[in-house]
Amino acid sequence: MKMKRIAVFLLLLLSLSLTACGEKAPTLKEQPKPQVQETAEDKVKVTLYFGNEQADGLVSEVREIDKPGDMVVALISELTKPGKHAAVLPEGTELVYYQKEGDTIILNFNKAFANLQGSTGEFIAINAVVNTITELPEFNKVMLQVDRQPLSTGHAIYDKPLTRDESMIKK
Repeated sequence: MKMKRIAVFLLLLLSLSLTACGEKAPTLKEQPKPQVQETAEDKVKVTLYFGNEQADGLVSEVREIDKPGDMVVALISELTKPGKHAAVLPEGTELVYYQKEGDTIILNFNKAFANLQGSTGEFIAINAVVNTITELPEFNKVMLQVDRQPLSTGHAIYDKPLTRDESMIKK
């Protein structure tokens, strides 16, 4: 009887050791890394607003950009680049930070943003920023700041949230 128990024990031990000798499963470190490929999913279409040729309104421009980590930063960056239309923000403009408060976004720019080209340039740039940012569904109002203070251009002080102005958009 004792011999049968020893034989069963040895058989179990033998079968366990044989199953452990199989091919080793890959660990996280050994798994091949997926190759990054540019696909249509890596791009996103955005609607931006720029001044029209008569400088009396805005025209929309759809651009395909790399899918950004931060859409607000990407949209402001695109407004500094010429495309079909001239860049709408002054050279050197940078978004220092932004803050969300409900459906309002506070955009804080560096001093270059305040160097808008006269009252017409100011009118176009501010409406372009507001209409571009309010393309994002989470925002209905935009506060503009320079160095943490309401934007003051010499023509106006923008100390209240601004809303989208569809009447500015020309076809």
